[in-house]
Formats: sequence, structure tokens, C-alpha cells
Amino acid sequence: MINILEVDVRLPASRPINILGRNMAVFTPQYDSVSLTDSVLMHQFAQALADGLATQARLREGSIPLYRHYSGNEPLGTLEHTDYVHRLGLETEADMVFMVDSIRLGAFGTDKVAQVQDDYKLQYLYVPFYGVIRVYDMDQARFTDYIPLRDTAAWEVWIPYDQENLVIPRTAFEDLQKAARFFGNETAQSFVDQWETQDRILFVYNKRDWNRAYDHALVFEWEKAMDIWLTLLDATNVKEVACAAFNVAVACEMQGLFDLARKWLDFSQKTLDMPETKYYADLLQERNKQKKLF
Repeated sequence: MINILEVDVRLPASRPINILGRNMAVFTPQYDSVSLTDSVLMHQFAQALADGLATQARLREGSIPLYRHYSGNEPLGTLEHTDYVHRLGLETEADMVFMVDSIRLGAFGTDKVAQVQDDYKLQYLYVPFYGVIRVYDMDQARFTDYIPLRDTAAWEVWIPYDQENLVIPRTAFEDLQKAARFFGNETAQSFVDQWETQDRILFVYNKRDWNRAYDHALVFEWEKAMDIWLTLLDATNVKEVACAAFNVAVACEMQGLFDLARKWLDFSQKTLDMPETKYYADLLQERNKQKKLF
């Protein structure tokens, strides 16, 4: 039998920053020129960033303040102005300052026709988001991170097949504000490790040892389960050996032994090539890649 087990997998932070135990503040600029940024989207993004930082740092909701500072005509999207930001930190009693320098939209664009149904065609309308965040650490008295941001908002739009121009939806402005809040929260999540629930396959035969091992796996006693699966590698049935090795690979992964998990999966595949092996091999490769990057 093939059983699906839900496991929580740690995904390394894509922009690791130590925010735990820090007093943080988020700042947005008030420019004289509206061409430098979109103030509405910036506020939505910055508020979501502040709220997201509080969640990720395990602080109470709304505990990270959002301030606005006046910078005249000068864009502060560089690694300069350390004295100025240091003063902001002192005035707000923050020891880590997040400067959201700009959030702006690129040009709207469309993809080719994705689908045709009766007299209508489906097209995708998209617009890129760009932004800059600088992180200032008061303890180190310097900018520790300069983060250029880029993401994309998109719509699916059905239009008559003979219509050439794609009209921007009426809800676009509200949608873009929602997207800005989403990007702000996603940015906060990128600073710390995340947990994601994923499915893992485990093979089980209706035999005593197989059931005992599976019972251990259900309560995440991976060492005990693996000890049993290792004894099952002496079986004369080729498929049982391949399934036991596959399960050992899962147990190794769950204990953070990615290289060893890959070796056991290779052994399983050489014993008997099963469809599940290719899927799991790709998943292991992606997890191992993330581990090496961070």
C-alpha cells in the first residue's frame, strides 16, 4: 500500500535577517515629487511589512510602528545617509530600522492568447512591482542589507475574440493595493525560516514489521522506523527491498540527512525503478539545493 503522510518541512529564509528580540521600526519617505514612488501602494506595502515583521518576530499585533519621514526631493535609495537614519532610530528607540525607499509600478503588459472559448479569448494582463528596502542595524551603526524588490501582479481577462485592445479592469486599483499588502507580508516572511506542510509517500505491506515501522513514522519516531526498515532490506522480494530503501530515504530526509537520503533513494531506484522514485528525487534535489544556498 502507498500511504500519504503529512510532514512539516522547514524552508530556509531567502533573505535571512535576525529580527528576533529586536526593537524594529518601519519608515516610508514623503517625497515632494510623486514620480519617485506610489505613496498609496507604498503605505499599503509598508504597513503589511510592519505587521508581518511583528508576526515573524513573535510580537503582538501592531507592536512595530510605521513612521513617515520627509526627505525633500532627494531619493534615499542608496547605502548613504547613515547619520540621518541613525538619528531616526534614536528618536524612535528602535535598534533595527527598515527604510522602505520606494514602491512603484512598471508598465502594464499582456501575454499572448492563453485560451479560446466560443467567441472569447483569455489573456493575461500583468504589471511589475519594483521597490527598495534598506535595513539599518543600530548596534552595528551601518546598513546591513540593501534589498531590491521585484514582483508581478496579474489578471486573467476574458475579452471578445475580435477585440484587439485589453482594457484594464475596474478593480485594478483595489487589486494593486491588495497585491502591495501581499508583497509586504511576503517580504517579512522572507527574513526568517518558514514551515510548510508537505506530503511524503511511505510504502507499507500488510505485515507485522511494516505496520510497526509505519506506526513509528506516524508519530515521527524516524530512528525507530528506520531501524525496522533496515532489517527489511534482507527480503527476497525485490519490490519489498526497493520500498524499504525508499522509506529509509524519507526517514533520513526527515532527520536532515539529505545526502544520505539521496543515496538510499538511488539504491531503491537501482533495485526497482518505481514512478514514485522520480518524483521524490526531484523533491530531494530541490530541498538539498535550498539547504546549500542558505
